[in-house]
Amino acid sequence: MSEDWVVRVQDPRGGFGMAGKGLKRNQGTGPQEAHLWEERYRALFDRNVAGIVLTTPEGRIVDCNEACARIFGFDSRKDMLAHSAWDFYFHRSERKILINRLRTRGDCAAEEVCLRGRNGAPVWVLATRTVVSFADGLPELLQGTVVDITAQKQAQAKLRDIKSGQSSARMAEGESARVADLSQRMGNILRRISKSLQPDNLSQIDRAEIQECVFALEQMKMLMSELEIIRLLGE
Repeated sequence: MSEDWVVRVQDPRGGFGMAGKGLKRNQGTGPQEAHLWEERYRALFDRNVAGIVLTTPEGRIVDCNEACARIFGFDSRKDMLAHSAWDFYFHRSERKILINRLRTRGDCAAEEVCLRGRNGAPVWVLATRTVVSFADGLPELLQGTVVDITAQKQAQAKLRDIKSGQSSARMAEGESARVADLSQRMGNILRRISKSLQPDNLSQIDRAEIQECVFALEQMKMLMSELEIIRLLGE
């Protein structure tokens, strides 16, 4: 069994989570190392442009960052913490399947998932889920990292409508190709972000990579604005 282990850092607001992997169990963790991991955790959790949520298998939301709260339509992190993780699934069986996968594999690779927002509307995210810690061989704390791809999904749906002729009467010539181009560019950006936010990479991510993720998401915002303009013109 590997001696690499997960460092759990107490968050000043009362939560706790994964700071990173890589310390050897027989090395211990001195004050200086602990401070380094705490700083990394704070940067990844509080300043992360992606949504991060820590939950228990039973459904209690232990902590989340502001980005996660905004993705699901909440005004603040505090509002989201008042809910259960089960509230964000349209069917309880979906989360049960996820927990079973995490119990056997420890993590789930990035995948597109449709979850429920605060107002009940679908929220599409690119999600990576992992087990932060085990107790008696069972998952004790789960971490989810999500990137909002709802706008991309809506663009893809509109593109399908265009191809099927449902929107051809309202859509000006050339806009179909523009939507396809924007959708492809957004997909490329999301793949770049997903690669940087894989669980095994989190402990090594540096300020430059965080800034690159921020820049990529700013590009996403610009593309989403263009898609919204196209949508309004098509109405």
